[in-house]
Amino acid sequence: MDIKSIAIIGGGSSGWMSAAAISKLCPNVTVTLVESKKIGTVGVGESTLGHINRYLKLLGLKDEDWMPACNATYKNSIRFTNFRENDGTSFEYPFAAGYDFTDCDSGLKTHGHLAALYPDEFTPDTFAKMYASSNTALALHNKQTKNEGQELRHFSFDYDTAYHLDAGLFGEYLKDAICIPNGVVHKIGDVHSYIKDSKENLTTILCEDGTNVTADLFIDCTGFKSMLLEGWMGQEFIPFDKHLANDSAWACRLPYTNREEQMHNITDCHALGNGWVWNIPLWSRIGTGYCFSSRFISAEGAQIEFKEHLEATYGKEIAEAADMFHIKIKHGYRRKAFVKNVVGIGLSYGFVEPLESTGLLTTHENILKLVDLINRRKGYITNSEKEAYNFSVEYDLVGFRDFVSMHYALSMRTDTPYWRWATQTNEYHPLQFNDFIPQYNVYTNLLVAIQSANTYQEANQGANYIAAGMGINTYSTPEAVREEYSNGDARSAITTKSIEALEHSRHAYYKQQEILTEYMDTLPSHYQFLKDEIYGGVDNYED
Repeated sequence: MDIKSIAIIGGGSSGWMSAAAISKLCPNVTVTLVESKKIGTVGVGESTLGHINRYLKLLGLKDEDWMPACNATYKNSIRFTNFRENDGTSFEYPFAAGYDFTDCDSGLKTHGHLAALYPDEFTPDTFAKMYASSNTALALHNKQTKNEGQELRHFSFDYDTAYHLDAGLFGEYLKDAICIPNGVVHKIGDVHSYIKDSKENLTTILCEDGTNVTADLFIDCTGFKSMLLEGWMGQEFIPFDKHLANDSAWACRLPYTNREEQMHNITDCHALGNGWVWNIPLWSRIGTGYCFSSRFISAEGAQIEFKEHLEATYGKEIAEAADMFHIKIKHGYRRKAFVKNVVGIGLSYGFVEPLESTGLLTTHENILKLVDLINRRKGYITNSEKEAYNFSVEYDLVGFRDFVSMHYALSMRTDTPYWRWATQTNEYHPLQFNDFIPQYNVYTNLLVAIQSANTYQEANQGANYIAAGMGINTYSTPEAVREEYSNGDARSAITTKSIEALEHSRHAYYKQQEILTEYMDTLPSHYQFLKDEIYGGVDNYED
């Protein structure tokens, strides 16, 4: 196929993000976006991961330009409370790597050694402090810095921060700032039918007002409805319900009572009896909600549980005034994302519940993969390239499914039927345990040659933070650690281990924590940093 024109069906964040990237990065392609005004947006606040920086930089967007328009704040970490045990403890999943407090080993291993020797000192929450020390300190102290003088050795402000934003406002900003100036044709109307050619490719979209839209490629951004990909191209939906139980949510918007304290640079995830609560601090308000499983609790019961949490967290007055709305979650994916001349982007292709903020991640990464595919040979795409795209996006999404499922499967909670299912019945099955990997190996060269190398790997750093946070150590007894270190490593004198080296790592950790704590006192709060650097020194929401 030869792509010279693209029609995007559906607006919202996925539609306008697609239109922005294509109109900016594919100058030889014309773009039309058709959206219905009948479809509303949730608008509770969206959490992102650091990968979005690549998308923003390719579009030439600067924080001080787009963030005020999108009610945005910064994000340095994800905090998980009551996921390991129902005892109020928490652990961090920070962005970026940190100072390497190791002797000869890497990552999880040295922390496991120290945790076996000193279990009261090296608790699960200390892993992040050890291996992403800078970003973890910023998150724990609620501070922010551009780090222009490189005082924090392993922290890049441009790449080791992510964002909280209003996704609906972000889409509107992209429309006005990039899409319309770059010539995107914006059509408001409802699509009701289509015309295909003899090879089952879409040729024309028929709108209710009698107008037609033709294109070489159609992008489905119609959300969970998946009007084109599932409805017209017949791609079956494959659910994730054996791996992820949560299928519903109650959401609401809350006012700040103490803006500087509550405007935290983390996405706070707090586990309850039948799911978990998110807390996303935007500039003007807090977006919060309870993601739960209808298998184990009714919508009414979940609402009561959520209100009890809000009252305990924000007080009775805030909890009673909260205007909640119910959301159905459809997590899974369509068999193929790219079929004939139709591509599903965002929810129309697939979704994993929002615990790890993968919604916008899969959207912007799949958009950039598509852009790359279009530009490789000036719009010419073979069927083989489409199948490589399909494999790549499926591999990513299934990897995210496994990663999110890991947060439940490795829990030690058994206090409710929900958590007993999560830990004893959940079909958590990481990619490296099944026959997906041999298939991936077959495609490796093709993926490298055709797709951007952004596929998720189960063995990456993120999995280590979750495993350690759940209390999993590489060594379970101090005797095993001492035996290994006393014997050394016969393979090489360079890697010979000793208890003295491990003690050095221990003392280096404490010294670094002392230095970081002192330095955090010199930095502005996350709120003050935003006010000064992004919002022009003005807070229009101050009392």
